[in-house]
Amino acid sequence: MFAAHPFNKILRLAFGASLGLLLAKLTNSDQWGVFFTISPVLLLGLIPRLTPFVVLQYLTANLLAGAMVLLYSWLGALSAVMTLLVFLYFLWLFRLMAKGALFVFAAIAIINGSIFLHFASYPSMDPGQMLGHALVAVLFALLISGCVIWIFPVPEHPLHMPPAKTPREQQQQSLVAAAIATLSFVIFQMLDLQDSLSAQASSILILLPMSFTGIVQAGIKRASGVLLGSAYAIAAQLVLYDNYQHLPLTMLAFFIGMLIFARAQQVEGPGSGVAFGGMTTMAIIFGQYLKPDQDLMYSALYRISSVSVAVMLTLVLATVLYLQLERKSPPGH
Repeated sequence: MFAAHPFNKILRLAFGASLGLLLAKLTNSDQWGVFFTISPVLLLGLIPRLTPFVVLQYLTANLLAGAMVLLYSWLGALSAVMTLLVFLYFLWLFRLMAKGALFVFAAIAIINGSIFLHFASYPSMDPGQMLGHALVAVLFALLISGCVIWIFPVPEHPLHMPPAKTPREQQQQSLVAAAIATLSFVIFQMLDLQDSLSAQASSILILLPMSFTGIVQAGIKRASGVLLGSAYAIAAQLVLYDNYQHLPLTMLAFFIGMLIFARAQQVEGPGSGVAFGGMTTMAIIFGQYLKPDQDLMYSALYRISSVSVAVMLTLVLATVLYLQLERKSPPGH
C-alpha cells in the first residue's frame, strides 16, 4: 500500500477501469464488456469511499435493476403495464434522490436499470445470460475497487451527500425526471438503436441533478465529455493504426486516456462532469465496441452524433415539462 496522496485518486480510476477492461478481454466477454469497464468507473468516479453501507446499496441497486429486466422479459417491451412499472420505478428512485436518502442506491439503480433495459431491447438478447454477466461484473467491480482503494489511499474527507430538497421540489423534479426517463425507455424500445448505448445512458445521466438548471448544465457537460472521450478514442486508433487489436497496446492507450480524464475530474471536482463523461464514453467504446472485426472510428463518430441528439431532445423535453409545471403552479410559489 502506498502513502496517502491526492494523486492516488487518479491512479485508482485508471487502474480500476483498466483492470475491468482487461478482465472483459481475457474472458472473451466482448458482448457484455461494457459492464466490466463501466462498473469500476461508476464506483470510483462517483463514490469517494467504499463503506459496507455503500456496498450494500450498490449490490441492492443492481439486483433491483435486474428484477426490472426479468419483468420486461415476462410482460413485454411496450405493454402498458411494463411502461407504467418503468415510470413508477424511476419516480420512486428519483424521489429518493430528491430526499437525499439512499443516494448511491437510487443513482446506481437508475443508471444500471436504464442500461439493462436498453440491452433488453436487443432482439438477440438472452435475459439470463445478460444478468449473469452483469452480476459477475458487479462483483468484480467491487473487488477491483476495494483493491485499488486499499493500494492507493487518499486523504480522508467527510462525505457530503446532496441536501434534501423542499417537498415541492421533490414532487416536481422527481415527476419531470421520471417522465423523461420513461419516454427515453419507450423511444429506445420502439426504434432499432442497438448501437446507441451512450446516447441512452446520456439521456438518463443528465437527469440526475433533477433541477432544470442542473439538467441543462449536466447536458452541456455530458455532451462535451462524450465529444472529448470519442476524440481520444479516434486519436488512439489513428496512433495505433493496425495494431489496435493487440491487447497490450490497447490497454496502454486506454490506461493513458483514463489517467488524463481522471486528472481532469480531480481538477474539475467530484461528481458527474465533463471528465466523468469522457471516462464513461471511453469505457463504453473500448469495452463494448473494440472487437477484432470492428474498429473504433465508426463507433466514436456515431457516439458524438447520437449523444448530441439525445441530449438536445432531453433538454427540450425538460424545458417543456418545467414550463408546464410553472404555468400550473399557484401564484406566490
